[in-house]
Amino acid sequence: MNWESLKARFKGAGPARSMGFVLPAVALEIQPDFVAGAHLDGSSREVRRLSVRQLEAGTLEPGAGRANITNEAALREAVSDVAEVVGNGGGRLGLLVPDGVTRVGLLSFETLPESHAEAEALVRWKMRDLLPFGPDEARVSFQVLRREGKAVELLAVAARNAVLAEYEGILEAVDGGPALILPATLALLPLLPEDPGACQLLIHVCSGSITSVVVLGQRVVFWRSRPGARPAPEELAAEVGREAARVKATSRDHQGMEISAAWLCARPGAPEGLSEGLARTLEMQVPLLTGTRQCAPQLPPAEHEWFERVGAPFAGLVANAG
Repeated sequence: MNWESLKARFKGAGPARSMGFVLPAVALEIQPDFVAGAHLDGSSREVRRLSVRQLEAGTLEPGAGRANITNEAALREAVSDVAEVVGNGGGRLGLLVPDGVTRVGLLSFETLPESHAEAEALVRWKMRDLLPFGPDEARVSFQVLRREGKAVELLAVAARNAVLAEYEGILEAVDGGPALILPATLALLPLLPEDPGACQLLIHVCSGSITSVVVLGQRVVFWRSRPGARPAPEELAAEVGREAARVKATSRDHQGMEISAAWLCARPGAPEGLSEGLARTLEMQVPLLTGTRQCAPQLPPAEHEWFERVGAPFAGLVANAG
């Protein structure tokens, strides 16, 4: 699934935008375990450089309704080290944040106002029950998934303004901060194979958190994120299996959809046997979604190794630009 536009795109208090997706020259990702950065080339659809710095436990504790950064100095140092390798984007900087920072909703409207301000207000109001903070504190971003007459179906993303401001503050030294902010799993969706009739499940495991997304053709029809408790590898495998089974049952029993393909993206590396365990639970093969080597042919060996471990969202950004 690709996105053509993400209205507002979490960009501060400036004028609203609804233009098509523009690939940032540099993308940074901040997760509890690591900071990663990539220099992206839209014309060749390639990842040209990659840099990763690991973080000490407790540096970052993602959450939608509270402060996230607990060791600002350590996080700033890691971001600075990564940016020194991949550059500052020259005004085109993207930021990928942990899924737990955001709330994602699939919303239906009988009609949607043409005015962006009115549409945004309506989306914010509809998202209120999903938010652990007041809707007036939210930044929202949304994309139309389907139209039938005047009826509209949206994928909407909301985050607390104060939480996003924390991340933006860390990036102020990197060319003035990001022009595009997305939850990491959203950047993975363009890597799913395009199949109009397929009902596909993506399970993204990152730093202990689990996000499950079901895509029917080009439409997201289910999204759920579970915060990371950092269990032992064998406990994580069991929890991922239980979550996959719940999503499969929900899709079948409540939405009348049978999942026909499943994918696993586990970063910064899948625990041994995780994919095989999921295959037994779902009764189908569960390939690893790690990005494609074809989009990073020029990376030196050390960077290529890190690309295989954490670079899939950057590959998704590049794929979406095509």
